[in-house]
Parts: sequence; structure tokens; C-alpha cells
Amino acid sequence: MLQRIFPFLKRNLTQDPLLINRIFVSLYIIYNKVSTYNNIIGRYIINDDDYDYDLLGQVLNFLEKQEIKKIDLEDMIKLFEFVISPSDRIVTGAIYTPRKIRKRILESCLSNHKDLSSIRVADIACGCGGFLMDVAKYIHKKTGKSYQHIYRENIFGIDIQSYSIERCKILLNLLAISEGENSELEFNLLNADTLDFHSGGWNPAFNDFDVVVGNPPYVCGRNMGNTTKEKTKMYDVCNSGSTDLYIPFFQIAVEMLKENGMMGYITMNTFLKSLNARELRSFFMNSGFDIQIIDFRGHQIFQGKSTYTCLFFLRKTQTGMLHYYCDEKAELKKHVNFSTIRYSMLDADKGWNLNEHETSNIIESVGVPLAKYCQSRHGIATLSNKTYIFNAIRVSGDFFYLEKDNMEYPIEREICKDIVNSNKLNSDKCLNDIKHKVIFPYQIQDGKAVLIDEDDMRRKYPMAYAYLVSQREVLAGRDKGKGRDYPVWYAYGRTQSLVMPAVKMFFPKIANKPLHCVIVNDSNLWLYNGMAFVGDDERKMMVLQKILESSIFWNYVVANSKPYSSGYYSLNGANIKNFGIPKFSEGEENELLLLQNREDIDKWLCRFYKLA
Repeated sequence: MLQRIFPFLKRNLTQDPLLINRIFVSLYIIYNKVSTYNNIIGRYIINDDDYDYDLLGQVLNFLEKQEIKKIDLEDMIKLFEFVISPSDRIVTGAIYTPRKIRKRILESCLSNHKDLSSIRVADIACGCGGFLMDVAKYIHKKTGKSYQHIYRENIFGIDIQSYSIERCKILLNLLAISEGENSELEFNLLNADTLDFHSGGWNPAFNDFDVVVGNPPYVCGRNMGNTTKEKTKMYDVCNSGSTDLYIPFFQIAVEMLKENGMMGYITMNTFLKSLNARELRSFFMNSGFDIQIIDFRGHQIFQGKSTYTCLFFLRKTQTGMLHYYCDEKAELKKHVNFSTIRYSMLDADKGWNLNEHETSNIIESVGVPLAKYCQSRHGIATLSNKTYIFNAIRVSGDFFYLEKDNMEYPIEREICKDIVNSNKLNSDKCLNDIKHKVIFPYQIQDGKAVLIDEDDMRRKYPMAYAYLVSQREVLAGRDKGKGRDYPVWYAYGRTQSLVMPAVKMFFPKIANKPLHCVIVNDSNLWLYNGMAFVGDDERKMMVLQKILESSIFWNYVVANSKPYSSGYYSLNGANIKNFGIPKFSEGEENELLLLQNREDIDKWLCRFYKLA
């Protein structure tokens, strides 16, 4: 219900943190009929002679029209998270953590702790304090301890944004007030960059925790500022490529924990496989700490966000074991049947295959890895496909004709190539269904693609050149208009896959069912968007096609590849590169090539993969 207010707030509220806090606190006080409160909350209450009284009235009037009857503390968390500016969100990775997720994490981290009255719990990227609020409520319920003492002795929060720390204080004050405690409260809330933990002068009070919980920031490497990037270099787990911001928060949490301490995160599940998390996986394997992972795979926990997450629990005690459970429906059962995997069975560099671990290991042990058997290629990257790629509306003489913005443009046939989008490939479509034309301003010389000189373009292909000139402004906007140094303004955005071998097997980048691959032997056919295996041995490609179209391969993809929503899975090289390809004799290859039915192919392949 409260979500109805979000568009209104977006239109009417500025980004002034003080004004936002005053509006939201006043709303809570009014809706909950709070009559007594402490000084901290008192300074946020809007009175009828204040400058922002009229705005409060507008908000209240809107809420009344929307028939919103309540605003509770969970609503306050949502409101505070909503009003974080988009620019801050990019830098800090702030996102609302649903209550059911927080509850599940706290149950795992707190339920077996022997002395809750003395426990020290931290959220090291606390935002406005949702986790800390829940911890305080849990300790209060289990021990009867006052919030005044819980805030002073048991809970600790760190956040880089001062307004988040202030809102955390507001939330915790409102919690205490709602339970009848109106005294002035002291907090262990630190406005600091958690990445400074490895630098000198770190506050010693923010260390040696029994429990660390939270939702580490979701910021990819390209959105991190230079200062942040430099700070991440202090952490061992960030030494494998362009790191994401959530990665060092694992190491920091572990180092902040006491021996036998517990951490619980909701975090990205990409660290299980990604290249930039190799050192993080090594960190866990070298430590041998006991880990539990509840993997949501393709299920979207965060509303409106395409993020793929898991629950991650670590006990700081050495067992050499990792426990994994796939929870694709996010049922969040209290008791689940984890599969247990020894770290010694895993490979940090290859990525962790935790789902159907034993079967995946068997498959990967067969023959040679797919990455060594055959080379894969992504398609060309023009960065403006709508400019270069087209369906000819007609053909006349030496020209194809394309239509754009209700205008017809003749394009010389000689400068065009055939191109396919293999992402559109499925069993219902033949190659011609996905074939288009592409303006190809290159010449292939000695196996290399050489950009056609601008004077030659004008002279040899005046119509194509004139058309590209008409699109020059569009082309200049590529790479977000950052002015990449293209050799000539009409060059493709990237130089990948400009030269393709004749033999190609096309397949999509993502799929939701067993593959349909198409093999062609055509040196004049190019690729965009999708992927292809390439080479010069057509028979070898035909053998590979049979394997990749099998249920064995598809089940491996489902178990190990990056999942997307609606049952789709990634077929990028990193996800399938370790799939084992058997070493067949010539006679065995002949047998396989004669098989047509997928079921027959599966049965035949099972003996090579030692599968039932």
C-alpha cells in the first residue's frame, strides 16, 4: 500500500536529508499517535509554525486520499531507502533488504548463541539500520534487556553516509519509544568508510564481534571511484581483476569476527563463479572456515532489481567444509538438507560447481574441457546495431535498400555482408529466419580486417557513406559519448570477431531449453549478439553439435551456469568451458553422427560420462 506514495514523494520532496527526516518522523508520530518522545526525535517533529508544515500537510492529504491507514517501522525503512538519490545508490549500492531475509539471517546467526545479553553484533554497511533494529528486537525479546542497554552494549553499525547513520539513530529511537522507553539513548554508530579497516587509526571498538550481519554494497567495478578502487587493493580478496565492492566486505567481516564468530550476508551469488572472485574463493579455501550457502539462483529477491543473490553464512572455525543448498523459489525453510563439499574437492580458479557437485565433477573429468576442444567467439560489436544491421526492404541492381525514419537509403551490395543473431536461434527457426544484412566498412586482407579509408568510402561506396553521414550524431553517442578514439568515426565500437573462420556452429548466449545449434561452412557469414564455436574441421563441429544438443549438456548448464529469470541460463564461455568432451575413436564418432533422436544420443553418451 505504502508504495503508492513513492511517485508523490519523488515529485514533491527534495534531496535535503533534514527535510526528508522531518517529514517521515512527523508522519510516524502522527500515524502512531505518539505523545511522548525524547529530544532526538523531538527536533524532527514539524509544528504548525514551521517552514515545512504546508508540505507535511500535502503529504498527509495525499496519504488520506490513498486510504493509507498505518506507517510502521518497516515502512520507515522502505521510505528511507526509497529517497536515497540515484547517484548515491550507484556509488554506495544501497538497497532495501526484505524483512523475511533479515529474519532468516538473524535466526541462523543468533539462535544458538549462548549469552545474548553480552553478544556484540555489527552491520558494517548498515544503511538506515534495518538489520540492527531486528537484532535489538531479538535480544530484547529473548532477554528482557532494555533498548537503552542493548544500543550501548550489543549492536554496532558502520556506514559511509552520514545521513544513513542519522536515520539509523532515528529508527532505533522510534523502536525504543514504541516500546515505552523515552530516555536519551547512546549508540555505537560510526560514520566511516568500512574499507578503511585495514588502514591505521581504525576505531578499536569496532572489532572483535560475535556476529556480523548485513547486505554488503552492490557496486560493480566500473561504478567505483578511484579512491575506492585504491582502498580495495589493501585486501587480498581483491587481487584478481576488476573487483566489485561487495567482495572486500567478506574479508573485513571475517577479520572483525572473534574466533568461532558468525557472519550472515545476503549477497551476490556471482562470487561462486566470477573471475574477479578467484582470490575470494582462495581466501575461503585457505582458511577452511565452515560455510553455508543458500543459493537463490535465478530468483529475484530485490524487487525491480536484476540481481542474483544467495544467503552466505560463515562460522570462524576450521572444518574444511562448505555446505550448499539450492533454494530457487526462495522458500527460506528453517531446516534444509545441505549438500556437504570438502574444500579440497573445489578449484578456486575454475569456479565452484556446488549445484549437483558430484555429477558436475564426473562430467568435467571426462576427456578434454570444452574450452580446449573448440574455440568460441562472440559476435561483432558495432555498438549501434540499428545503424549498421538491417533487413533489405527491396533489392535493385547493385543496391540493397534500407528504411529508417520513413526514408529509404540505397546501400551498395558490395559493402554488405550476411549476418545472423544466434540469440534468436531455436528449433522453430532456420538460419534464413535470423539472417540480416550488415554494412561492413572493412576489407579482409591476409586474414585481418582493415578499415576502409574515408576517401575510399566516399569514392567506392558513396551511398553507404552518405547514409552513415546521416547517422553520424548517433554514432558519436556510442560509449555514452565519452569520445573513444575510433580510427575513423564510422568504425565499429569494438574490433572483436571481424574475421571469422568458415566453419561455424551458432548457438544463443542464453537459453531456457536444450540447445538447437546450426553449423555453416560460409566464410562470408558474420555473427552478432549470440555466440559461435569456430574452426576449420566440419566433422569435429558435427560431433560437438550432437553433444551440445544433448540433455547431458543441458542439465550441466542448468546446474552450473548463471541463471536468469524465466528459466534462462547463460551459455557464456566461463559457464561452460569446463564441460568435458570425450575422446572418441573414429568408429565412435561415426556411431554418434548417425544418431538423430535426443533420447538415443543421451543413452549413447551416458557410458562415456559414466552416468546412469
